[in-house]
Amino acid sequence: MIRRSSAVFALAAGAVMLVGACNSSAPGPALTDPIEILTAALKSTETAKSVHVDVTVDGKATIKLPGAGSGPGTTVDLAGTTASADIDFVKKAADARFSAKVSVLSVAGQVIAVDGKTYTKTTLTGPLYQESIAAGSPVDPGNAGGIIDNLGDVLLKDAGALVKGDDVACGSEQCYTVTTTLSPDELGLTGVGAAASLPIDLTGATVKVTAAVEKDLPNHLAGVTAVLTTPDGNAVTVELVTSKWDAPVSISAPPADQVKPAS
Repeated sequence: MIRRSSAVFALAAGAVMLVGACNSSAPGPALTDPIEILTAALKSTETAKSVHVDVTVDGKATIKLPGAGSGPGTTVDLAGTTASADIDFVKKAADARFSAKVSVLSVAGQVIAVDGKTYTKTTLTGPLYQESIAAGSPVDPGNAGGIIDNLGDVLLKDAGALVKGDDVACGSEQCYTVTTTLSPDELGLTGVGAAASLPIDLTGATVKVTAAVEKDLPNHLAGVTAVLTTPDGNAVTVELVTSKWDAPVSISAPPADQVKPAS
């Protein structure tokens, strides 16, 4: 298990969910073992100072809202859902923008997490930011490293299921690929937590996860693609692409006149 002493972020979003612009990269020894590839990517994250993350969501899912009864649910189209974030691991700060679409409904907004506070505004809440405590918020830079560590733990738990795929182009780099198939339970999408509260029946679902890792040192994680397929034939694809590793980033709180006064 690899731990970062100052766990930072995601992502997401996840998270949620990580190419060095300032540090020169050099060819490293060729890696052939998928465990070694993932371990190298996790180690490079431990020393990262910053990163830019882009997330896209596509596909359809059947949801059942609370109180909807025992009907079959409603199939919704998630195409067009996106998010991006600049994350400062040193300052423990993040600036994320998102646009979420569920069929014909949509919402967009921005979340800034800095100095232990989170400032959020969306198209549903108006032009002013709402201030809250950063810890536990959807964009918590203090939890980024933990999320990355947890993902690494999950992927490495059943090392025998990891498969090294063909090398691929990732931006201007060449990347290793490592793939595995997990259940929602193994990925933490069931049980207690925000992901588990999603109104999607995950019974019998599978999640195919592919990680791309740069071949050049320090073997940065270039991205992760997860495809969730449910027995009803629907599938949701979440793609996370990382860039600008260790590039300078400036994140600050919004001006006071743009923040809603506390009630």
